[in-house]
Amino acid sequence: MSLRWRAVLITGVSLVVLWGIAAAWMMQGVHANLERTLDSRLAMSARMVSGLLESAALAPNSSPANFSEAVRISGDEGIACEVRALRGRVLARTGSTPSSNFENLPTGYSTREMQGSQWRVYVLRDNGYQITTTDRIDERNILINELLRAAGVPFFVAFFGGLGALWVGIGRGLTPLKVLRTQLRNKKTNDTTPIAVEHSPSELRPVLDAMNGLLGRLAQALASQRAFTDAAAHELRTPLTVIDTHLQLVRLSEGEEAQASLASAEQGVHRLRRTLEQMMALAHTEAAISQGDGCPSIVAAVNGALERFGEEERSRVTLMVEGDDSGTPIPKSMLETAIRNLVDNAIRYSPAGSDIEVSASFNRAAQRCLLSVADCGPGLSQKQASQIGTRFWRGDQGRQSKDGAGLGISIVRAIAERFGGSLSLTPRKGGGLVAEIMIPLN
Repeated sequence: MSLRWRAVLITGVSLVVLWGIAAAWMMQGVHANLERTLDSRLAMSARMVSGLLESAALAPNSSPANFSEAVRISGDEGIACEVRALRGRVLARTGSTPSSNFENLPTGYSTREMQGSQWRVYVLRDNGYQITTTDRIDERNILINELLRAAGVPFFVAFFGGLGALWVGIGRGLTPLKVLRTQLRNKKTNDTTPIAVEHSPSELRPVLDAMNGLLGRLAQALASQRAFTDAAAHELRTPLTVIDTHLQLVRLSEGEEAQASLASAEQGVHRLRRTLEQMMALAHTEAAISQGDGCPSIVAAVNGALERFGEEERSRVTLMVEGDDSGTPIPKSMLETAIRNLVDNAIRYSPAGSDIEVSASFNRAAQRCLLSVADCGPGLSQKQASQIGTRFWRGDQGRQSKDGAGLGISIVRAIAERFGGSLSLTPRKGGGLVAEIMIPLN
């Protein structure tokens, strides 16, 4: 259901319910007030006839002819009046008076059934006369219904007119949404320019701001993706060129020269495989989290990452744990990848045989674990510190191996930031670098 139909339907139902209650209350009040007014009319008519008789100075024993000359009484259909002496003789009556005995009626108001109809009767006894005024109940109901109908017609006109005005007003109010829909429909795939809707209502501006913010982030993501694609193509082209060159040399050479070319080609394959693995790991940091990949123990994830290294490399790593072990919302596979990249970088940039210190400090009060990897390498210059974390950028100073892809720090930072953590790189006292990753706890 559209917003317009929903608003009109809710408003219509609300008005029907509220006005229905108000109309029932009004009808009850109008009916009671009209009954009192018509009853008062009967009483006033009786007193008026009594006043006329008194002014005519007629005695109750006067002849009916004298009464007819002194008091002319007429009545419309449904309204009647009768004058009689207290002794029972009828002195005057209207032609519409029902043929019934009004002699023994009580003084005041009463309701009687006469000639198959209900009549409202008022009896006044004064100066030796009994004056009876009556009107029919069904005539009263006709009058009441006409009054209610006259009051109800404007209500229905106002009700349906109001709904129509609401329909038109909502349609005009939703015009900015139609403009927004048209702009979004006409946007090209690579069009990330901000959306502008003139005369937009205040309720729509936060939506426009959020959408323009999303388009801005999308533009940055597309630019980053293009840069990543260009850099990845360059990184993959280099080992492929090396492999192709050395394979051609193998065809043209023999003996040790051919073996050397095959070894170089193998190194190119290894570097290519390493680059592809890192690219897959980077893509994995942005993918959906798979079920069953929870991390109930950070220490277990650290040990799992260290087990991926060879015996010689593991012997250089020292692990220290401070505080009680805990779990983290970071999936175990991602956390192991981040730790493995940090340790791998430390090994690559540290002199052979130097120690790598890995420490995990748990802080339950702050709900975080500070995991640090300290090496004995050359550290980072100010220029390198501003470039580290850029995809496919490698710092060659002090690197012991040339097969890195330049994605390790980017992967670690992407994993940490996705789950509310952070990564910092600071110089180590005495030389080297300390990589610290802040891990949130469960």
